[in-house]
Amino acid sequence: MKAILLILLLGVAWTSSFAADERGIELNSQHLELTFSAKDGGLLKMVKSGSTILSNASATALWEINLLNRQEEKFKLRSLDLKQVAVKRIGNDQLELTWSGSDLAKLSEISVQATVRLAAGDSLSYWGFQVTNLGEYAVENVIYPIIGGIETSARTQMAVPSWMGHLYENPAGILKRQRDPYFRWVYPGLLSMQFISIYQPEKNGLYLASDDAKAHQKNFQVGLGDPERLVSGIVNYPEFKFGLGSYAIPYQAVVGGFKGDWFNAAEIYRNWGTKQEWATRARLKNDLVPAWLKNTGLWIWNRGRTTEVLDPALAIREKTQSPVSILWHWWHGSSYDDSFPEYIPPRDGKTRFMVDLRKAQAKNINAIVYMNQMQWSRSTQSWETEGAITHAAKNRDGSTTDQVFNIFSGKSLTNMCLGAEAWRNKYTALADTVLNVYGVNGIYMDQACLSRMCFDPHHGHPLGGGNYWAQGSGKLTLQIRDRIKAAGKNKTTLSGEGVSEAWLPYLDAFLALQVSMERYSGTGATVPIPLFQAVYHPYGVVYGNYSSLLKPPYDEKWPAAQKPADALTLLDEKYNQQFLMEQSRSFVWGMQPMLSNYLPSLDVTRKKEMEFLYELVKVRNQATEYLLHGQMMRNIALSPVAQEMAISKLSIYAGQKDKVTHYQKAYPTVYSGVWLSARKTLGIALSNIGAAPYRADLHIDLTEYGLKGKSGKVYLITKAGKKQSARFSNGKIDHRLTIPATSSLLLEIEPLE
Repeated sequence: MKAILLILLLGVAWTSSFAADERGIELNSQHLELTFSAKDGGLLKMVKSGSTILSNASATALWEINLLNRQEEKFKLRSLDLKQVAVKRIGNDQLELTWSGSDLAKLSEISVQATVRLAAGDSLSYWGFQVTNLGEYAVENVIYPIIGGIETSARTQMAVPSWMGHLYENPAGILKRQRDPYFRWVYPGLLSMQFISIYQPEKNGLYLASDDAKAHQKNFQVGLGDPERLVSGIVNYPEFKFGLGSYAIPYQAVVGGFKGDWFNAAEIYRNWGTKQEWATRARLKNDLVPAWLKNTGLWIWNRGRTTEVLDPALAIREKTQSPVSILWHWWHGSSYDDSFPEYIPPRDGKTRFMVDLRKAQAKNINAIVYMNQMQWSRSTQSWETEGAITHAAKNRDGSTTDQVFNIFSGKSLTNMCLGAEAWRNKYTALADTVLNVYGVNGIYMDQACLSRMCFDPHHGHPLGGGNYWAQGSGKLTLQIRDRIKAAGKNKTTLSGEGVSEAWLPYLDAFLALQVSMERYSGTGATVPIPLFQAVYHPYGVVYGNYSSLLKPPYDEKWPAAQKPADALTLLDEKYNQQFLMEQSRSFVWGMQPMLSNYLPSLDVTRKKEMEFLYELVKVRNQATEYLLHGQMMRNIALSPVAQEMAISKLSIYAGQKDKVTHYQKAYPTVYSGVWLSARKTLGIALSNIGAAPYRADLHIDLTEYGLKGKSGKVYLITKAGKKQSARFSNGKIDHRLTIPATSSLLLEIEPLE
């Protein structure tokens, strides 16, 4: 073994045929140890600081290439299938692995090369990949790296930035119960950032990421391996082209170990992500978002005519004495979810709509209106007259992707291609009318922060894989902003559905509904976590909530015969606690609060819940340096009481034929979030949804938050204002605080030099 390692150190190629029976090839640093198979080059073992993260992965291929010939026949090629493996050590911190020799027709000369480099000073490694001599085959995808043997138990957790973020409890257990043995997440899309983490609390875990600063299409996946351990991988998509010849993944995978939980993993990614162009050009960070958006105290998500939307907003504006913004669905003259993009004219008519909107704007109420970024209905007249099919997104066989969202009409919507200039021009023209003629304050671009692959050769973008989708969406927002500037306006907000790092330079606001995920998915083995905020909070305005005290409304344009008799009636009061929980999460996670389906009568029928919301708004308005611009820090340790809570699963905007689905689950009664301001002060947001006061004994060491001041002051921000409540010395705060029942507040810690 020593002789073989000496050859490797000299940088001489070595083939597995000389030492197939050896234990493996090791690559070591002070923090990370990787062991590769001498037989097939697979990753056998990963150890961080003496603690094993994965092992016994000998049956896992390190990579997989999925190919097609011109007859569309599929072929799978794995690292385990090739005849020869050569390994070369480059210096002390890098291995180069090369596979060659295939029995597949016309692939006998194929060569696959992977590089693995250890980083200095941390427990990360960087993995490159290229394949040459592909002949006439097209590459459907390359799965690399494939990391098997991930140790798992009932205590294992998996944190995934599925938009805002989900935490999976015992992911292997979930996979065993579902039909598909894999989780899959698309980036850019539902995967808002390019990393996942799998760990057991207080033990070392796996960190898997990619350092793709250009937002190429890819999937992350996690499945059940053999033996019953987890296997993860990144599915990379090259341009789909026969005779491609060669392909090099244009970014590196990042594989490493870490100790801690999802927040520790977020800190690792934050160190990379906030240095990328999407962060340095982010609109909030560069003070490019409209002042009214930053100053929004409360969002109202109502639907329908001006009387159903603007009148309630005016009423709640008086109640809160705070700027109110509106996310406005069903403003358009057409039916929702089956007639896009025929939004114009408004259902109230142009004149009435504009007059009522101006009155609301004069009272500091701003509205963004719904306009889906990527859907066109085949049932519309414009689909035929404008030849929409030519700029629809195409699958590889030339077909389109059509979805039926409207369960009442059954009419479908077709995905349009953001890489097609004609579609961008169509949407820009609609936006020009809505923003510059009607004078609305912005557009909610539904299904932005999602991506698709398109194979239409007439659109001028690479076929299949690439990064044209995010680029095309960015071009669309820039076209719209050019129209805004030409009209002499600069106070317009463009919002997307979900959150995504790739859209930070293009969108002002991001609708993050995972804060109330139980309303659309019920309770289960996943819970929402503020993963996106942990990385990018000061870079984009995050808002949104399904939180509602009413049953959903019904669009007047839908079939009258199917309208439920209980539309916009009160939900059972047993679900009131769910409402408080959702609002508390939003508050401590640094989101602008939102109320769905507001009627002024709620101030009487649900007085306690509405007063809780109004108090939360008043506290947040005084603490935006933390809850809008602050950097999320590790949370404080509290021991809140867990309480069984009634949970309702019911859509709040599309109308449902089904009734409320009921769940029961225990949730905390106290919520907290810690935020660091630009002036290096600390804000701790606290919310108590319990029926009794909660006494919090806080013990905080400022050095753990990177703060140097030894002495300072502690302030309390409540609905009544801000006042000093204590002083501290020696850089430590020992503070006893009582949080009243059903209330929210913020504790501010101000160190003094």
